Amino acid sequence: MTPKIVDVRTVTVIGFEISGTQDEITALRPEWTKRFLKAASLIPGQTDGNLMDICLKRAGQLYTHCIAMAVKQIDIIPSGMTNSTIPSGSYALLEFHGSDDEIQFAFRTILQWAREHKVRLDSNEFRIDVTIEEGHHHLYWRLADKRSEAIEEAV
Repeated sequence: MTPKIVDVRTVTVIGFEISGTQDEITALRPEWTKRFLKAASLIPGQTDGNLMDICLKRAGQLYTHCIAMAVKQIDIIPSGMTNSTIPSGSYALLEFHGSDDEIQFAFRTILQWAREHKVRLDSNEFRIDVTIEEGHHHLYWRLADKRSEAIEEAV
């Protein structure tokens, strides 16, 4: 269970967004996922049907997550849903086999690996959990964008 660096292309997703602390999101996730799965059939143009839990951004202790599915294009966005873009770039990928309750610890494995290998991860914690099948997940953590970091340092 060792992460590796992969290049990811831009992906458009449609789903439900939620904001809150990590504890609030963790508590709401089961009901929120259930609600999304009931409505997922309304999403046109799905690519693979894999459920994605995306941490879009972090601001202090508040996080914005999106439960979504990838789409080929945006034709119709079902009521109450939104579209988001997974930016292309380099990501740390960990193929994880285990229970949903262990996913947060698997992301810590990526963090520890990054520290040991001096790999800089995105400071906004842009992370993606793709459910391939029950108990099998692909976990992605975006790498820091050196170009935008250089611009921030220059300002």
